[in-house]
This record gives sequence, structure tokens and C-alpha cells, in this order.
Amino acid sequence: GKEYEAEVTVAKCLEDSKRWFDVIAISKEGEGGRNRMDEGKKRWKAPEAESLKCNIGISWMQRNHLAGMGWIVRNRNGETVLHSRRAFNGVSSLLEAKRLGLIWAVESMVSHGMQNVIFEIEASELVGAITRPRAWPAFRAYGLELRDVLSNITDWKVNLVPREANRSAFLIARSVTKEMRFQSYVAQGSPRWLQGLLAEEGTRNRV
Repeated sequence: GKEYEAEVTVAKCLEDSKRWFDVIAISKEGEGGRNRMDEGKKRWKAPEAESLKCNIGISWMQRNHLAGMGWIVRNRNGETVLHSRRAFNGVSSLLEAKRLGLIWAVESMVSHGMQNVIFEIEASELVGAITRPRAWPAFRAYGLELRDVLSNITDWKVNLVPREANRSAFLIARSVTKEMRFQSYVAQGSPRWLQGLLAEEGTRNRV
């Protein structure tokens, strides 16, 4: 409700803008430090001891409600044990695709007799509902359902990972939605078309 003269108004705007840019600069400095600290977390890492690591990839198309899903299991040496792909039709949302993908991957590990498995997926809502249910009350039903499915595995962990650490699984899943490869499969060893990426990830891990 106050009135300012033109010079005063300009001076005030300049002062406010300077403060705003100072805040942005400080935020970027903080983000830069966190980015450097988190850089190592953006690469795929082999599991420790006798564990297996199952990376789960999800690709969803809103236009036709098609979901592509893929998982790849590797051991502590970075060697691929199994990998798989599957297409799902009529999936209403990306979250539903992630839910189906995680359940499918867990059930696949059970059917192949794999225990002591670390699951990695790009799904903050589901990982939070499983590992920190009190912090994710809106997803309580998801957490209960997924923990019940996971109870069929003797020893398990579910971790949230960025795309950079989940590229192999995501590319397998995307082959459904991008290349229209609808045939499901389970295969031993590494996919030939991903051997370059898998070798790169393995080499990085052993350095």
C-alpha cells in the first residue's frame, strides 16, 4: 500500500534482485558439493559378499498404456547371471508400471531360486514405502503388498538408484516401448547388444 518514488523503487528492485542472485549462488555451491559427494553413487556397483544384485528397469508410454520392463542380475564380480524382458499392456500410470515391475522381478527371483538379493529401481515412492513406511503414509498399501512379496526371499534389500546406475536394466525395458520388442524372455549371460555398456560398468567397478 506504500508509494515509492521512481529512483527509490529502482534501487529497491536492484537490492532485491541482488539478494535473490546471492541466494541462488549459495544454493548452487551447496548443490555442487553434494553432486561431487554423490558422483560415486551414480555408477553401478557390484554387490558385496555372496549377494546378487537385480537392477530393474521400467519404461512406460502414456499414449497407449504400454509398459516395458527388464531386469538384470549380476554377481559380486560384475558378471551377468540372468536377464529378462517383459511387456505389459493396459498399465494406467508410471507408478503402476513400477509396482508391477518390482513385483515381477521379485517373483522371478523366487522362481529361479535366488536368495540374498539386492534390488535396485528408480522408484522413490515404492522404495520409501518399503524401507520408511512412516515417512510415506500415502503409499502404505504399496509397502504392505511389496513387503509381503519380498518375504518369499530369505535376505533382501531394496535400494533407490538414479538412471546412471540403472542404465542396463532401463535399456532392456525401453526396447519394448521404443523398438516394439514384445517377446518376453529369460536368458543367461549378458545381452550381446549391451556387452559394451556392461563391460564399461564392470571395469569401472574393478578399478
